[in-house]
Amino acid sequence: MENDQIKQASPKKYFYELNFIRALACLCVVMVHVTANHYSINGQTFNWATLFLNQIARFGTPAFAIISGFLLYNQAINRGFKLQKFVSSRFTKIVLPFVIWSIIYLIVRSYNFPWMQDGASIKEFVLYFLRGDSYYHLYFMIVVVQFYILFPILQFATSKNWLIFLTLVAFFTNYFFIESPFDFGSDSLNSFFQDRASLFYWMFFFLLGGLLVHYWSSLVEWIEKNAIFCAVLGLVVTLFAIYEYKTFGFYSSTRLLNMFNLPVLFISLTGVYFILGRWKKMRNYFVQLGNLSMGIYLVHPLVIHVIRTNIPEVLDRTRWIPLSFIFTVAISIIIVKLINKLPFGQYIVTVAAAKKPAKQNTSTEKKTDTLSA
Repeated sequence: MENDQIKQASPKKYFYELNFIRALACLCVVMVHVTANHYSINGQTFNWATLFLNQIARFGTPAFAIISGFLLYNQAINRGFKLQKFVSSRFTKIVLPFVIWSIIYLIVRSYNFPWMQDGASIKEFVLYFLRGDSYYHLYFMIVVVQFYILFPILQFATSKNWLIFLTLVAFFTNYFFIESPFDFGSDSLNSFFQDRASLFYWMFFFLLGGLLVHYWSSLVEWIEKNAIFCAVLGLVVTLFAIYEYKTFGFYSSTRLLNMFNLPVLFISLTGVYFILGRWKKMRNYFVQLGNLSMGIYLVHPLVIHVIRTNIPEVLDRTRWIPLSFIFTVAISIIIVKLINKLPFGQYIVTVAAAKKPAKQNTSTEKKTDTLSA
């Protein structure tokens, strides 16, 4: 039974509830970018509906960071850490797709590469590339890469006490960088480390994911028993978020309160996962969508760009926003699946590869590789 799978401490077990959250996080990121384009087209103004959709969806990117930290630490804690395998895996699943899509989006933007006439300097190009400025969503890929660079050191601190300590340090580091970024005494360093692509704004979420590994089995057991209460907690956080942006104006994903909201929302959405157990087919669609989330993240801005270039009125009018969102997600899924069928498609978009259930496993649900996207 699925409940028994969730309670097991097997290092190879598939975290259905996390993949469900990852799917929702992916959809939220798409919604943020669809409504942000609406904002841009309409003279940098929101109306009440698009502002609501944009702000409520701002939990998506931090949720990705928590899941990435969880999955990496779960493997290190339960299965050990092998540097060569780690580097090879992260290079093919994250670094290579980032490089490929950065170049694609620079071409889409008609960027003047250094080797072109009147092109950018090599220094400007490298800094532009390393900040993930090739397109507006790629900055988070750089954040993930920074965490991967540190992880061979961080994986030595896998005990519960160490992760509590590191998570607290990361919390205050994030807090101070959001409130008053540190001056590194160099314009080049400041332009990178004070940018939203700096790990200093995100480290708390990655380490929180690692800390959750130690508590997840018992926490999930409690959430399953109190699923409705947990869902209500999420509603309370949502109401406070509405109050916040109505009172103080709209905010980004690196806002301070996300460090308080995300742990609660993570618990809440896990509760929603169990509530949807009554509609397993619909819930399974979300779980499967989670396997495509990394590819959708990379591809969807290109779809939005095509929409904005050819039929901008679909993004211009509020009543068409739901259609734009659905169309963007659907076309992105199709593109990701088509790319994945190419001979080297796995190096262009990262998609979880399906595994056949073990012979002794009687569960009807397929197991798949978890990805730290």
